[in-house]
Amino acid sequence: QALSTQLNDMAEKVKKLEEQTKKFERKLADQQRKSMHDSLTKLSNRAAFDEYFTQSMVRFHHQPFDLALAVIDIDDFKNINDSYGHTAGDKTLQVIASTIQKQVSDDAFVARYGGEEFVLIYTKQKQKELIKQLNSINKNIARLPFKFKNNKVSITLSIGVTHITTEDNIHTAFERADEAMYKAKSQGKDQVIYS
Repeated sequence: QALSTQLNDMAEKVKKLEEQTKKFERKLADQQRKSMHDSLTKLSNRAAFDEYFTQSMVRFHHQPFDLALAVIDIDDFKNINDSYGHTAGDKTLQVIASTIQKQVSDDAFVARYGGEEFVLIYTKQKQKELIKQLNSINKNIARLPFKFKNNKVSITLSIGVTHITTEDNIHTAFERADEAMYKAKSQGKDQVIYS
């Protein structure tokens, strides 16, 4: 009888421990998901981008495929924050993030890199198609009816894009796309530069 009671107690304790473990696992998974997401735009964040890009590069170097990286920066974003406040800036980021997300092809990974910068990773696009798609994103953003304090504001993007080569590592590829984006800025903004 005593042994039976002891066994029942132990079984009960084991069951409780299992339930607690499941709770902890759910919490951990939840925290992990949150740590990979940008709470403002609901996109993946820089940590998620770094992980995804690293995995893509490993796959690419194992067996090359069309892998491209685009760096997007919102033109004159500082003016929006300075003129209309950070709430307007946040709203702008949210609208642009969701517009980009809706516009990209299914094979694209979208993340907010930080500030007003976004990054896209494409895994199946050739140069011509890629530029066409990015130009289309830019045109659609420019058409959005942003209105702050009764002022209509047109927002554009500077986009740098590159295909990964077998000589590339993560840093060289990112630098090339980033430099192309800065070139787009210095050449008048509102454009896509392929490098």
